[in-house]
Amino acid sequence: MPYDMQIDRSNPGCIVFLVDLSNSMLDGIAGTQRAKMDTVSTAINRFFQELITSCEKGEEKPRSYFDVGLIGYTTDANGVAIVRPLFQLGLAGRDLVSISELYDNPLEIEQRRKKEFVDDGAGGLTEVERQIAFPVWFRSPAPTEMFGTPMCEALRYCKHVLQAWIDAHPSSFPPMVINLTDGESTDGIPVPFAEDLKALATADGNVLLFNCHLSGRDAQPVFLPPTESALPDEYARDLFGMSSPLPDKLRHMAEVKGISAPLGCKAMAFNADAVSLLKLLNVGTQVVAAATLPPHLR
Repeated sequence: MPYDMQIDRSNPGCIVFLVDLSNSMLDGIAGTQRAKMDTVSTAINRFFQELITSCEKGEEKPRSYFDVGLIGYTTDANGVAIVRPLFQLGLAGRDLVSISELYDNPLEIEQRRKKEFVDDGAGGLTEVERQIAFPVWFRSPAPTEMFGTPMCEALRYCKHVLQAWIDAHPSSFPPMVINLTDGESTDGIPVPFAEDLKALATADGNVLLFNCHLSGRDAQPVFLPPTESALPDEYARDLFGMSSPLPDKLRHMAEVKGISAPLGCKAMAFNADAVSLLKLLNVGTQVVAAATLPPHLR
């Protein structure tokens, strides 16, 4: 399949985040004290902001080049699956929203501190800290609402959402799904549900499924693996099998951005830390949205 359809307002793209909201997501990431859920929240909000920026063309609002989804999955205290859209306020209850709607409906604008290096006027650099506006669309739920990991139901739900989107956009670049999880599915083996999701297709290619495993282990992550040989357990190998092969066009764009994407690699990161998570989002999404893409992908 080509994966080369132009993304524009007539033929938008579609990006869906599936977010594991199990209670273990409150544990520290990659050997640190920072909760995995905090890392995920920051990464998603940062991605939304950058995606909006990539769709701004000097007009009052960003152009609606993309529809985006934010879907969480957990269970209640009795193990009953809860899969639901996570947008709030004016976007509450919506599985997919346009970029312009996202732009209009942040939860709030936080003021954060950012460190950077600037010219000190004497031929060197000095570190300064400045305040930046940081829009927030997603906050993690209360710990009392986070229990199991119904990944099978989440994938089934996502298939339903994307089937409707594909029916409405049959010629568009195929949807991309980024599954962010730290644990094993608690409602069965997710592989068949992932295969059903990936079987959906537009005229330009099949749905692309990216899997990012967030871990508490302080160990070297496995990023865009071409084989399962470096993966240590059955769950990791299942995630590998669930993940889409990275299309050559996206693989080449990742290489241009300095991200190693070997021939035959899968859209997966295992034992991911914060850096690996952001890299996977970059490969899976910004390589399509970036303003530096060739004209036929803008």
